[in-house]
Amino acid sequence: MRRFLTISALFWVASCTPRIEYRNIVPDVPEPLRQPVTVPERRAETLADVGVILTDHVQALNRANGQIIATDCILDAVEEGQPAQVCFEPSGNTSMILENMKN
Repeated sequence: MRRFLTISALFWVASCTPRIEYRNIVPDVPEPLRQPVTVPERRAETLADVGVILTDHVQALNRANGQIIATDCILDAVEEGQPAQVCFEPSGNTSMILENMKN
């Protein structure tokens, strides 16, 4: 009888655990952040051309890193339960990146 009461108590406690509910959250990432960054093709005939090519690559790398930072801000905001619009405020990092992408 003791075992029956103990086992019954264990089953009762085990059945009282809260249910875990899984939800898929899809953040809204703007289309410009999901586009690949391209580098214009140039022919390198002089040393000045090589400098221009390197400048193009540095600018493309900065833009790609900015897109990654902006996307990360959106994902972090959604994971914390905040709206993704937090990243688009005028002082936010993402809004500055999107403005620079338009230029």
